[in-house]
Amino acid sequence: MRRWAYVLLFAIVTVACGGTPSSAFGDGSTGDETTGGGTGTQTGAGGVAITGSGGSHAGGATHAGGTGQGGATQAGGQGQGGAAQGGAAQGGAAQGGQGQGGQKPQILVIVPAPVQLKVDDQNVPKQPIKAIVNGADVTLQTTFTYTRPEIGDLDAAGVFTPTGKVGGIGKLFAVYQNLKAETTVEVFVTHTVNEAGLAPQQIALFDAPVGADPSMSVVYPLDETVFPLAVLAPEVQWNGTQAGDVYRIQLVEKYYSYTAFFAAPPPARKLLPQADWDAVESSGAGAQVDPLLVSLARASNGQAYQPVKQTWHVAQGRLHGSIYYWELPDQCGNASTGRILRIKPDSDQPDEFFKPGACFGCHTVSRNGQRMAAEFNDGNGPLYTVALDQNPSAYAEISPQKPSGKYIFSAYNDKGDKLLGSDNTGFSPANATLQIVDAIGGAVLNPNAMGNGCGEPAWSPDGKLLAGICGLSGGGWVFDATTGYLAVADVAADGVTVSNTKMIVPQAGGAGRPAYPSFSPDSKYLAYGRPTYGSRSIDKGTLWLTSTDGLSVQELAKAGDPGQKSFNPVFAPLRAGGYYWIVFITRRDYGNRLVGASRQQLWITAVDDPPVPGVDPSHPPFYVRGQEDCGKSENAYYALDPCKAVGEDCASGVDCCNGQCLKDPQTGKLSCGDPPPPGQCSAEGNSCKVGADCCDKTNICLDGFCQPKPHI
Repeated sequence: MRRWAYVLLFAIVTVACGGTPSSAFGDGSTGDETTGGGTGTQTGAGGVAITGSGGSHAGGATHAGGTGQGGATQAGGQGQGGAAQGGAAQGGAAQGGQGQGGQKPQILVIVPAPVQLKVDDQNVPKQPIKAIVNGADVTLQTTFTYTRPEIGDLDAAGVFTPTGKVGGIGKLFAVYQNLKAETTVEVFVTHTVNEAGLAPQQIALFDAPVGADPSMSVVYPLDETVFPLAVLAPEVQWNGTQAGDVYRIQLVEKYYSYTAFFAAPPPARKLLPQADWDAVESSGAGAQVDPLLVSLARASNGQAYQPVKQTWHVAQGRLHGSIYYWELPDQCGNASTGRILRIKPDSDQPDEFFKPGACFGCHTVSRNGQRMAAEFNDGNGPLYTVALDQNPSAYAEISPQKPSGKYIFSAYNDKGDKLLGSDNTGFSPANATLQIVDAIGGAVLNPNAMGNGCGEPAWSPDGKLLAGICGLSGGGWVFDATTGYLAVADVAADGVTVSNTKMIVPQAGGAGRPAYPSFSPDSKYLAYGRPTYGSRSIDKGTLWLTSTDGLSVQELAKAGDPGQKSFNPVFAPLRAGGYYWIVFITRRDYGNRLVGASRQQLWITAVDDPPVPGVDPSHPPFYVRGQEDCGKSENAYYALDPCKAVGEDCASGVDCCNGQCLKDPQTGKLSCGDPPPPGQCSAEGNSCKVGADCCDKTNICLDGFCQPKPHI
């Protein structure tokens, strides 16, 4: 089985000696000798403990063996009734005496170990790997497995060849009969592109700069931005240049170095090639332990300047699901009066998945991604549901033919069978209520879940908490209310009974009022905005985070902007790479592409997991590049894609309604399957409730799925 892994640089060998093999790391402790039918073991400091099973004679006394120094100490096998005598090893291997019926120990060794290879555009070196047992070459009889095939792999003859595209470190496992060994293979990649066709003397200018650049400044990406895996490559943008300038950009991390020489007319921009960006991301070892060092240098009028430098970070995890957002046409020139689009962080354009012939918005999506609830302005503004698991999408259970109430915003519970709707029929925020509604039949199950004057609902992923903005007053629509505080309430197991409504964030303590709360994937935190014009995004706004008990409240200042134009933070459905992720809308400038437009656009920020109380856990955000920059992107909601039924194709358990993506042992095909029977475990990437549910005991259960512990 191949899987991602990060390992220490050492080799482990397994030894067979008259019985069942075993291995351990030595610590210089005293070994034991067992007389008659036992197991003799002796350990040298820093070496490998080799265990041999004794004969079948029962009984006998146990004696302490000697202590090895610095090497691998082997306890001798034991014949009938014999005793294994441990020896003292000084700097080498001491072999104990061998009783009648013992056999020579066998050791499997990978040669060379560990392996390091350096790849560039002219040279992709190959490394023969051998498997040796007691001096004999057993390479052709050995099965090798390398955990990072995107970095390289071995052929049948045991020759390791890098792909030349991705750098990094992976484990190499060898199995020969009942013997096992492992080591690591590291590959370092250097890739250079001369897009501008510069002559060698022009390139040499960049190595002899005359001083600091007097005018150039990078305006996007932002310094210290954290990116996840599998997103569109950023477009680097900078100002302070002139026509005819040429550039060198370098992106350097531990295992990958990318350099490009190119020209760019003002306003200067460089869209990093997607294949090169993918290679940089995939070669990272962790967002903080392996920062991505970026430098951009300019040559103008025959002289080069010192580079402008930034640091970016690549989290080793990918975002799952899609962002559903309301778009107003603004400068796009289409006839839409408001439509909901969806986009993935790696999509170069949005998808208009549903065309009802009317403006619709104020939407939410179920946890399994199969249903959307939205307000439709087809004359009376009712709430309908949409079947996202159909292609094309269509009205679902609550529809023009089977309507429910008039809800301006709503939120699904964890099971997707109930909605918490914001009733605004009286057009009076002070009298607005949050109602629990049957998401299938549309019947009202609880007409007033949190008290009068409550709106803008959220329902926690674990189904146990509600959140909303209460104490509303002023304005007509709920989102025009000028007062309000953030409140939470407990939900009983029936999903209908609500109790213990309490304020956790008052209106006091910041400009505007709390608005549009969103639960984190683990239900421990709430993100919310503080807009100054109701909950609209037309004035000023800031981003905030609080624990659900309200004891830890922190502004997400690094995600926001100096002009305080950020709104509506919404958590991604799953954590990734050691971070929570939040999508929000902001009217900030986007580099030198959107300057002074003050147009709402989608950005994504990483948030530390866990947040440290009193410390801003956010990071500078990145722009969702596939959206239309001519339109206004509002009210984003991040949800998993529609889950798949048993038998459908999948990449991981996240794709499946049962949370299980299983491999066919005959064909190797992955498809959604049934949950494991009681007592059986879940593979990496499949669903879990606690860490003990995972087959790989190094995995953790994170947001309901078995995952490796993130490398930060």
